[in-house]
Amino acid sequence: MTLKEFEERTGKPISAETYDAIEKMYMNTELDKDEFCKLYMKAPGALAEIEKQTVLVRELFEEKKCMADFLIEQAEKWSASDLREKAIRMIGEREYLRRKIERGFNLWEADKVLLVELLKA
Repeated sequence: MTLKEFEERTGKPISAETYDAIEKMYMNTELDKDEFCKLYMKAPGALAEIEKQTVLVRELFEEKKCMADFLIEQAEKWSASDLREKAIRMIGEREYLRRKIERGFNLWEADKVLLVELLKA
C-alpha cells in the first residue's frame, strides 16, 4: 500500500515519516488494505497488537521448522525412534518424509511402511 492509497482509504493526510511506521505495521500483518485502514481508523492500538502477535507467530513457526529439522537430523544421527516420533508429531508424516528425503537421509523400515501407507491414501 502506498501513502496515497492509505490517505484515500482513511481520509487522513499524514507525513511520510508517520506513513513509514504505518507501512511497517501493515506489512507485518495479514490484513488486506481495506481491513487494515478500517481498523487503523477505529483502533490504531489494536493494530499494533495484531502486528506484534503476527510477528510472534511467524517467529514461532520458524522456530518450529528449525526444531523439526534438528529432531530429524538427530534421529538420523543417533537412530533414535523417539526423536523421529517427536518430529512426526510436530510437522506431520508427509512433511517428515519430505524433509528426510530432501536431505538425502536413508529411509528406515518404519519410514518405508509410513510411505507405503501414505501412497495408498
